Amino acid sequence: MDDKLFEEQMKNLKNSYDQMSTISSVEKIVGEVKKAEKPYKRKVKLTLPYVASFIGVLFIAGLLATQLLTQPENTGTNSPPSKNTTENQPVTANDIETAMNEIRGYYERKVDELEEELGFQDVEQYAFVQEAKEAVQKFEERTSYKTQTELKNYSDNVKQIIDLRVSLPNEEFELIRTMTEDGQVSDEEIIKYIEKLEYLKERYTDKWQKVYEEYQAEVTNISEYVKKLNSPDFSSGSKEYIDLVEEMKRMGYIFIDGGEGTIYFKIDYTKISEAFNGQMSKEVEGYLDIQQGAKITSDGALIITRKELEERIILLEGIILKNPTFKDLNEVKSLYQLWVHYYLTGLNNTPIKNEQGYIDEEILNEFDRFISANPNSETSKIVQSFLNKLRDQNNQLTDELKQEVETLIPSNLKVVPNGLSVNLLPLTDQMMETYEAYKQSENNQLLDGPFAGNNTIDLVVARMYMYALVTEDYEMAYILTYKGPGSDVPTLEQFTSEIKGAELNIQKLSNEVKMVNWTYTQDGERVEHTYIKQNGETAQFKLRLEDGVPKVEYRSLF
Repeated sequence: MDDKLFEEQMKNLKNSYDQMSTISSVEKIVGEVKKAEKPYKRKVKLTLPYVASFIGVLFIAGLLATQLLTQPENTGTNSPPSKNTTENQPVTANDIETAMNEIRGYYERKVDELEEELGFQDVEQYAFVQEAKEAVQKFEERTSYKTQTELKNYSDNVKQIIDLRVSLPNEEFELIRTMTEDGQVSDEEIIKYIEKLEYLKERYTDKWQKVYEEYQAEVTNISEYVKKLNSPDFSSGSKEYIDLVEEMKRMGYIFIDGGEGTIYFKIDYTKISEAFNGQMSKEVEGYLDIQQGAKITSDGALIITRKELEERIILLEGIILKNPTFKDLNEVKSLYQLWVHYYLTGLNNTPIKNEQGYIDEEILNEFDRFISANPNSETSKIVQSFLNKLRDQNNQLTDELKQEVETLIPSNLKVVPNGLSVNLLPLTDQMMETYEAYKQSENNQLLDGPFAGNNTIDLVVARMYMYALVTEDYEMAYILTYKGPGSDVPTLEQFTSEIKGAELNIQKLSNEVKMVNWTYTQDGERVEHTYIKQNGETAQFKLRLEDGVPKVEYRSLF
């Protein structure tokens, strides 16, 4: 063989190998899928399609190299050996269109399946489904690929995102289990699974309250009945009741004594701990321990050592800083803030000062050791600032200094004041029933509730209004708009035209909002919602009473 031809063929072979995609984590996958967006840090192990493709290309590469090295200079044929394999053939526009159609069809089938499994038509409005939808849209925006392998890998990776996000929690849980062959599971995988359960909790609260009502009077021993509910062979009650109990446990919930004679449910954190024991980071393990009810105080005293308290505070800091978009983050921040306060100021029955109010010398030394042991910790900066203030007043712990602890906590670790976790979209079954009935009758009594969770009447009206905008039901949005004194509301036609022209993205707002804060003014006549997004930004939404019922002020959210 001609040396120049040989070198050229080997160079082509190397280039085709170098061009092969090696994406092996969701952080990089979604970095490809969402090139223009913030990276989505979620580690995913190599999938079987990718591994097969990778091994196949290596085998072909090895085979071709062997053939090239052993081939005689004169083959006796008129055509040289093929330089291309199926994997590195040029990608045509038809190839890309076929892949796009396959991905779009796969996504839509999964959405249809999830709608059927959950029993309602708006599952695409959940933020976790929106993640998959955005991944599909980014895939459809890609117009060129260097090789067939690159196209296939990208397609497989988007499919995996769809499998994870457009699925029931128990299905995602099992998929995560299959992705831990190396003995580790990433924080993001667990956090995303927990978030999905948090999103769906409102829907199951709605269902549980409705079905459990008829059995509540029969329950005489709450703790014993909770045990029966959580047993694998629960069989007491109607088929609808039994099926709901089993479905909730299958999804990943566990029943608990809600206090005051009620039975509620929460995420089964023990199930997660046991399934991934030894495979999670210490931060997530610590978080799960906390959520399982691990106590640190009793009767105004620490029941763990101060060293253990230090370790748990550092664990909480890690959870907060590593997962800034976690839906349950405010609860973690609240706990962090409380424990830092315990650590710096002590408790009534575990004091850190003497009778004269001065901090014990051993505690001061402990603060110094903590700072030295955790030099890059945000908590160390808090402890150092507190220690400086203590020394400025001769190590005396005053009530004024205790009150200053909260001011030392930086914004990225501080709890959002008065914020409550909230879903905006989709609506619960009860809200959808109210929506349809109110649209037909405009009977204000339908809005009286009560509604599940944190849903006040004004929040329900706000959510129904947003749902109307997303579904382009402008007639209903107009019905829910305040038309009392000083409203200056245009006609329905003008209202509709203005909303269409405003290009509002309510779905995006719903995806980003984590919490809501309420402000009532003028004796409750006006209500302002502050929706707090995961990045700390806020959006304002105003309502005003009309015949005693909150309605949306004209141009709110415009």
